[in-house]
Amino acid sequence: MKTLLVLYSELAPYFLSCLRAFVSQTGMEVHVVRWAVHPDAPFKFPNEPGITFYERKDLDIQGMIALGERIKPDGLYVSGWIDRDYLKVAKHFRRKGLPVIAAIDTQWRGSLRQYVAVLASPLSILTVFTHCWVPGLYQFEYARRLGFRKQMIRTGMYAADTALYTEGYEARMAAKAVSYPKVFLYVGRLIADKGLRELYAAFRELEAEAEHGWRLVIVGNGPLQKELAPTKTIEIRPFILPKDLAGLADEAGAFILPSNYEAWGVVVHEFSAAGLPMVISDSVGAATAFLRPNFNGFTHRAGNVESIKKVMRRIMALPDSELLEMGRRSNALSKQISPLSWSMTLKDILYPN
Repeated sequence: MKTLLVLYSELAPYFLSCLRAFVSQTGMEVHVVRWAVHPDAPFKFPNEPGITFYERKDLDIQGMIALGERIKPDGLYVSGWIDRDYLKVAKHFRRKGLPVIAAIDTQWRGSLRQYVAVLASPLSILTVFTHCWVPGLYQFEYARRLGFRKQMIRTGMYAADTALYTEGYEARMAAKAVSYPKVFLYVGRLIADKGLRELYAAFRELEAEAEHGWRLVIVGNGPLQKELAPTKTIEIRPFILPKDLAGLADEAGAFILPSNYEAWGVVVHEFSAAGLPMVISDSVGAATAFLRPNFNGFTHRAGNVESIKKVMRRIMALPDSELLEMGRRSNALSKQISPLSWSMTLKDILYPN
């Protein structure tokens, strides 16, 4: 039986949908060592056919190597280099001639720390990994600077559960053609890095300026919950399970992600698949794939309240027919990447022609 060893950080449902597609397409067994889930997103991941989970806290370096020696993997998928023990395990199997994939989502930003990583890479990162898998353009630049040959870099590292978010898509769009919902939707952790203070301030100012008929719905958990008080046009909802998240698209007119920095943002892929116009900050990596300004939404300057207000006004001023068309364009862009394309990319790395 062919096997894959995955050394992962905090597991999310969209990654599980990719693993399911990989198991379905290849018949391989996947063994996943994973960190504990974040309390703001308490997902549960029981074992299922073809996929076995192991708690990182229960395994030291030797325990992970022993697991690998027992399952005899055809390759390793490692979520970056944040876990130093993962690197030691990966290097052990790299020496055996296995493909070892670094999955990284860090954008190239030209920081001092990144320049140091670039200088050290030939004696560190490049001795551990054979391939680098990144989500998109900003990360590809970093991978090249680290010294990975372009033939050893793949894009499309993140894929939303597109089937879940496109379910009921046509019925949703037909209903919106009759009555378009005037709702901006945010989904994610309630933390400062997501730009929520700026979004909240922007919408409060719009709220005070005129009666525009739009509402803002913020869905998630986190330390800003007490700070973001609901108003007559701002609703704060707690975290809900992914199977229910897709249904939020039925009541939303546009998706907004105002992050001050977002390495990627799978949630952009999710709600583009669901057929929503996009309002995304210029620091969100996923905008390079799923947002075309003036085509399916608009971008704004990260951390800038006036810029957020400007693009929200542009959305508010559009006729329902144009918003509906933007949503259809978002859905079309979402089809670039899927769990199936993800699984085929992984297969190509493990078993190149």
